[in-house]
Amino acid sequence: GLWSKIKEAAKTAGKAAMGFVDEMV
Repeated sequence: GLWSKIKEAAKTAGKAAMGFVDEMV
């Protein structure tokens, strides 16, 4: 459903954000 898609997108965005932070440090 829509909610699982939102959760998947949030998970992916979270991983991308963590990778971005790792690049910055």
